[in-house]
Amino acid sequence: MRYVLGIDGGGSKVACLAADETGKLLGYGRVGPVNTNYVLRREAVDSLKCGINTALEEAGLRGDQIGALCISAPMAPDAVEEAMKECGIRQVIRSAEGETPRWAARFWIDGHIGVTVDAGTGSMARGWSRGGREAGAGGWGATLGDEGSGYWISMQAMIAILQAYDGRIGETMLTKPVFDHFGISDVLDMIFQASQGLVRTTEAELGVAPDSGLEFSDTGGTSVGGVLFHKRTRNEPLTRYEVATLCPIVVEVAQQGDWKAIEILQEAGYELARLGVAIIKRLGMESDEFAVVPFGGVFRAGELVLRSFRETILAAAPRAKVVKPQFEPMVGAVLLALSEIGVIVDDEIIAAVKQSSANFPDCRVY
Repeated sequence: MRYVLGIDGGGSKVACLAADETGKLLGYGRVGPVNTNYVLRREAVDSLKCGINTALEEAGLRGDQIGALCISAPMAPDAVEEAMKECGIRQVIRSAEGETPRWAARFWIDGHIGVTVDAGTGSMARGWSRGGREAGAGGWGATLGDEGSGYWISMQAMIAILQAYDGRIGETMLTKPVFDHFGISDVLDMIFQASQGLVRTTEAELGVAPDSGLEFSDTGGTSVGGVLFHKRTRNEPLTRYEVATLCPIVVEVAQQGDWKAIEILQEAGYELARLGVAIIKRLGMESDEFAVVPFGGVFRAGELVLRSFRETILAAAPRAKVVKPQFEPMVGAVLLALSEIGVIVDDEIIAAVKQSSANFPDCRVY
């Protein structure tokens, strides 16, 4: 019996799925982020190793039993190589961006898959014309891109809180849930935790008398508007992933009817659709019939994001269909790995994947 591993990773997690050559899924592992643009190389390597070893252990396998591993992740090649060497895995296939979600969808969706849009911690899209041309859009990172992503939604929520505090927009229900999520008390705490890794302290907490005239050094802390801030020795600014953990909070607040949270999610849907529309136009697919497949945690918000996403896509390509996938991209990575070892992905293989996926709910999209 031959075995494979499929891996999909990004800014918030890496998910590993083991399977045998019949398509039966055997083991699953999920750990933290592996995007080496935002996390330390050693952290990414350790996360990938942990995910692989967890999947192998659950499957009852060793690394040297894996015939092929397919990975799609924004991870430095030498970091991937190091993790594979330490896990004893020899055959590694690096999947092109967008290819694993397409493979995860293609066997369960009728018709041509023209565009996939991935909205997790970051955002990007990929497209394929019937004539074999390909194009991508987005994926430029948090500083200059990632519109509509979990990170982007979370940043928009914090910006809205500040604007509401100023009186530049109306009141929003976002404030308390966001403060509670990060364990902070007000906007100043949010600003400094998000941008500089500082935490507010009082004179009493520092053990000095009020009005003592104490001045902070540049390395020890700072003063903003008469408020003292002290650098925690182990407190860094929020990471990209930590910021993105706000996204489900924004969804919850929107579901409670908050106008601003709803507006943010609608705008996210629009921005994500713009990625798809850019590809549709570049490939000249405006009049074609094809499927647009949305992936990633942001789309778990349902119609709060999908409504504006769908409307924007259909305005550009009226014959397109927005079709939700059944499986996460890690399943596509498994299918690609099976293909690499010579397995023909047919109805029997697909049936085995679908049946055994009941044991691994995280690989299914609900």
